[in-house]
Amino acid sequence: MSGASESPQSVLGRVTLLLEPFRTAEGLTLTELAQRTGFPRSSTHRMLLQLVKVGWISRTGTTYRLGPKMIELGALARIHDRIHKAALPALYDLQTETGLVVHLAVLDGEDLLYLEKIGGRWTSEMPSHVGERRPADETAAGIAMLHHRDGSHVHSSEADAFLASGGVVRGGNPVRCIAAAFDAGDGEIAAIALAGAQGRLPEGASRLVRDAADAVSARLI
Repeated sequence: MSGASESPQSVLGRVTLLLEPFRTAEGLTLTELAQRTGFPRSSTHRMLLQLVKVGWISRTGTTYRLGPKMIELGALARIHDRIHKAALPALYDLQTETGLVVHLAVLDGEDLLYLEKIGGRWTSEMPSHVGERRPADETAAGIAMLHHRDGSHVHSSEADAFLASGGVVRGGNPVRCIAAAFDAGDGEIAAIALAGAQGRLPEGASRLVRDAADAVSARLI
């Protein structure tokens, strides 16, 4: 079957099989990969060329290894899974206590990446979703993380003490959001955000969010 006629599923399956041998070997030659996968040498070479081009595989001489993109993605997956597992109990507790939408996010460069969203009947009213990436400065959680990273302070007469400890209050119509950033270990910064309709944030919401963030951070560092 030619490469042009292969379905995306079969291509993905072949790539997966080609990567499997690297579980037990740091570096492999073209011949070794062809032997271990059972693919024709020409097909193996063609796939390797494409994987090297996108950074999934690297080549030194005749030896192929997992590339920087694969290593980066693997590291991010481990980090995000670690943060998510540590935060989940606190997220559910916060949602149960307030009845509002709770988000968990991490900072990736200048972007925010949502790892979790919990929130009962209000969930559908929030446009965010797990796995979504947004410019950090467009969200309360993102702003909190940027200021936490940069050691700066958001000036607000509404919640100065909270903001000074790594949180941000951001008003909107009809949604209002409170977020607190925290150290997640290994140089990572994460945030917990509480969002709800204007006027529905409970008394002491800032402290609830800050306490949840501190509890998760304590589990991670």
